[in-house]
Amino acid sequence: MDNDYIKICDIDISKYYALCSKKIKTTEVIITNKQIQHIEEKRKGIYNKYSTKLKDIICNPDYIIEDTKHIDTGLIIKKYNKNVVTVLRLNTSKDGKKNSIITIWEIKEKRLERYLLTHKIIYKKE
Repeated sequence: MDNDYIKICDIDISKYYALCSKKIKTTEVIITNKQIQHIEEKRKGIYNKYSTKLKDIICNPDYIIEDTKHIDTGLIIKKYNKNVVTVLRLNTSKDGKKNSIITIWEIKEKRLERYLLTHKIIYKKE
């Protein structure tokens, strides 16, 4: 299994706790090789552009907002030159999976403003 994913970091559970309907089972955050391939197929160059910043995005987000489409997932937003969104699935089940990055994309300020109006804000950097 070790060759199937890359460990990114460990999360501060207190920042992410409100995303989950159940207790978070692990602090470890990973990205699988399959998800890296998916990101590169859908958004050419995005993974390579942000791969060295993933730890910063997850550990020091500007916003964490609830993903309205998927349970126990959040949109992790970090502002760089463009706003970056990382979708993080948190492990709350007994399936042994780790917290994992599902995808990454860039958004414009206008989309960020819309997300902040229409989604539940779990965490906002002070």
